[in-house]
Amino acid sequence: MRPPLAMAPTRWFGHVMELMNRPAYRQARKGLNLPADGALLEIGFGTGAFAAQLLDDMPTILVAGVDPSAPMVAMAQGKRAIRKAGTRADLRLGSVDDLDWPAHTFDAVVAIHTFQFWAKPELALKGILRVLKPGGVLRLLLRAHPGGGPSWLPNPVSRSKDEVAGTLRLLGAAGFEQVVQIEKSPAIIDAIAP
Repeated sequence: MRPPLAMAPTRWFGHVMELMNRPAYRQARKGLNLPADGALLEIGFGTGAFAAQLLDDMPTILVAGVDPSAPMVAMAQGKRAIRKAGTRADLRLGSVDDLDWPAHTFDAVVAIHTFQFWAKPELALKGILRVLKPGGVLRLLLRAHPGGGPSWLPNPVSRSKDEVAGTLRLLGAAGFEQVVQIEKSPAIIDAIAP
């Protein structure tokens, strides 16, 4: 069945985004050690491709996520691996500003090229820190914005001339115990919850 016309551009964009992000999905997984019964939260899961890969590869973990786009949530929830996972997949319409999970739920939080859309990154980081277990990791993959991101980006750090340095400062100020830049292009940053 063909999607309604109003949804077609968004679904098309979702498929393009999924293809473009394949290398980023591999980078996000590299060295991310989750326990067999672990729980991961993805901020801005889009089409659900990364969540589906995790659920296929690790059949006992919980993968949760928030995404602000109803069409993307529908696409993600329609993926075979996510449907098959049942209660091990908890993908919701929502925002990084309102993570509706109990404190200390997740072993890892991953945000692949979505940090730039966080209007209030300080607030978002406090919410992420709340839902991370002690010792849990926040992994951020940042898109390159040489010379500063475009003025329409909601995140003031992403609009700055040095997004990586600004992000590292924000993570430290939010209370993360250890903050490490793993890769330079795209920038990958890991921050450990105390």
